[in-house]
Amino acid sequence: MLPVIAGVCIGIMGILAIFAPFPATSEAGKSESFISNLKNAHFSIESIALILIGFTSTATFQLWLNCAQNFAKENAGWANPSIMQTYYSAGTLMALVVTSLLTRKIKDVRFILVYPVICLVTLVAVLIGHSQTLMIAGAFIIGWAGAGGLLQIVTSVCNMLFPKIKGTVTALVMIASSLCNYTILTAASKMAPSHVMIMNIILTAIGVLLGLFVNARYAKMVSLAESDE
Repeated sequence: MLPVIAGVCIGIMGILAIFAPFPATSEAGKSESFISNLKNAHFSIESIALILIGFTSTATFQLWLNCAQNFAKENAGWANPSIMQTYYSAGTLMALVVTSLLTRKIKDVRFILVYPVICLVTLVAVLIGHSQTLMIAGAFIIGWAGAGGLLQIVTSVCNMLFPKIKGTVTALVMIASSLCNYTILTAASKMAPSHVMIMNIILTAIGVLLGLFVNARYAKMVSLAESDE
């Protein structure tokens, strides 16, 4: 019953967030809602790529969370793989600290490519390897590179590269993430663990391609962002 109530509350808040006016005011002095901002926004291919990364990056760690232990039971012969969650959480916590330090010396946009590549290699190794050691290592690495702040880095890059529509793009990134939580997990619930792992590899590979595209266009986007300020 409690999940249903929580879902209803989240739905109501989502509707209010879409249609209610923001506290900020426009040049004309009127508050603008998300819908009005969306209508006036001019999206580029790069901004759409970042929105899609919100979907793929969420898929990487959510699919792992929801299928990795079943995959370990069926393919690695591990009777009780619950310890994987501990390693996953440890990777996530360490990433939050270490990544925040690394971003002081490395551009945020680089992590949008590097972290999905790390996740992709890890997922392929886990799918092929079928060993408990790989499952433990995979849990830690996916916790680090998949769940340890990648989605937040995407929103940070949105804020920097699209100053005129940063609020709108950031909101759409989070909406894409939420849609992933529903659509992908619904699909995964009807699939075998090995098939879920393959789906995760495909979505993560798409995230790598999107990250590569954003990084390739980064210099041009920075110059455009600076000219808009």
